Amino acid sequence: MTAAHSERAWAKINLGLKVLGPRGDGYHNICSVFLTVDLADDLHFRQVGASNRLISSDVMLPVDDGNLVIKALKLFQQEVGNEGPIEIRLKKKIPVGAGLGGGSADAAAVLRGMSHLHCGRFDPDWLRTLGSRLGSDVPFLVKGGCALVRGRGEEITPMVPKGDLFFVLSYPGVHIRTSWAYAHIEPSLTVPSVYLKFCNSLSGGCVELWDLCSRLENDFQPMVERAYPIVADLGKKLSDAGAIFRSMSGSGSCIFGVFEDRSVAWSAANKLQAEGFRSFLCQPVNPSLI
Repeated sequence: MTAAHSERAWAKINLGLKVLGPRGDGYHNICSVFLTVDLADDLHFRQVGASNRLISSDVMLPVDDGNLVIKALKLFQQEVGNEGPIEIRLKKKIPVGAGLGGGSADAAAVLRGMSHLHCGRFDPDWLRTLGSRLGSDVPFLVKGGCALVRGRGEEITPMVPKGDLFFVLSYPGVHIRTSWAYAHIEPSLTVPSVYLKFCNSLSGGCVELWDLCSRLENDFQPMVERAYPIVADLGKKLSDAGAIFRSMSGSGSCIFGVFEDRSVAWSAANKLQAEGFRSFLCQPVNPSLI
């Protein structure tokens, strides 16, 4: 087992999200296209002589079993065997409760990092299976990239995104709990969905991002905007700043705008940042190619 290692935990955005109803296991079936972007937390692992510990740059985050980082570490150790305590230093950049999969990305990074510390002994598909016990987004985030995701998150069809688009992610400072969002969602199964029809036409291979983004729907967005009007206001600000499309990621509250011109996107991000909204200019990233 090697002594130290570092991992990046890439954020994901949902390019559309349909909630298709509850399952027998307490989860909901979904249909969404997941895309990792170049906004990331950083995790550094090293062996220590005492007990497992997490040190976070965000003092508001729990550093005990309430954090998915510790849950993922303990799960891996239970499955593989505990070869000694691990210290994880977490530098947070992904906003918490934003619908960007930050906690799940950190958990996936822990599984990859622990596999690396064990000299890469563990197959990514096994790590995905392990990750499904931690959260619905974790299996996808073990590899990242772009994929059509169905079921509760375990049905992953890799896609190759085509088209040069830029994404401005802006966080309105509203922390949305996923459990709250699903408790209040009312799936609109009787309403025709151009987004769902488009996703049903996908079978792997390539997906044109412009075509997809022109059909974005997020079933959580109307509910979140009603509860937190600032989310809707922020979406309008993105459109006014030049976004050709806009949507909410996951169960919120992060809103993203889609731009064809990088300089326009850069100006929009800077403008929103100056207005007090944490904002990021991002592009798609495929971690497996880095």
